[in-house]
Amino acid sequence: MDKGKAIGIVVLSVVCCAVMALVETVVEPAYFVKSAIKAAVFLIIPLIFMKISGIKAFGGLSLPNKKAVFGLLLLGAGVYAAVMGAYLLTKARVDYSVLVASLTADQKVEGFLPVALYISFGNSFLEEFLFRNFAFIKLSEHISKKLAYAFSSIAFAVYHIAMIGAAFPLPLTLLCVLGLALGGLLFDYVDDRSKSIYRSWVIHMFADIAIMTIWYINI
Repeated sequence: MDKGKAIGIVVLSVVCCAVMALVETVVEPAYFVKSAIKAAVFLIIPLIFMKISGIKAFGGLSLPNKKAVFGLLLLGAGVYAAVMGAYLLTKARVDYSVLVASLTADQKVEGFLPVALYISFGNSFLEEFLFRNFAFIKLSEHISKKLAYAFSSIAFAVYHIAMIGAAFPLPLTLLCVLGLALGGLLFDYVDDRSKSIYRSWVIHMFADIAIMTIWYINI
């Protein structure tokens, strides 16, 4: 274990989240520009840090076999069904209009399909790379795994406050943050054994596809 590398991963993860939160809530550039900035902050900068620090960015990762791919697709379908089911059960009591309006603002120029595809596949990968590969898998190589679990899941939840903070009333926002933290722990858990992010990426991807479906229904 290397305490210096652990501190570097933690500090850089926090800085990356803070920079993107600032971009999302204050700078608010065009969606294409914001996406490019997120790719640089969540992917390129951590890769550069790992290269300089001698950390193998993708060391030990293995692609899933056909059986595993089928299982992941079934898991993804289950996640999609769960999110859509939660939406159908709560839509009569929860006002989703603010969240839908926020998403719609992003597709004013680009259109629904490009934004939905990017969020579902690109954005989910960037977040899994930072929060799972960098802030969990790599961090757990240099500190206790329990601390890596806690840091990764909390960082994942707090980061999303910038995106959902104004969308719901405070009690529901806090509930969302708790759900995100628990989701982060689940993502960490499914990636822990394989030391690869493809499992959590599939879950994240299908959850985002469900959110895009809800968005499309309410546009």
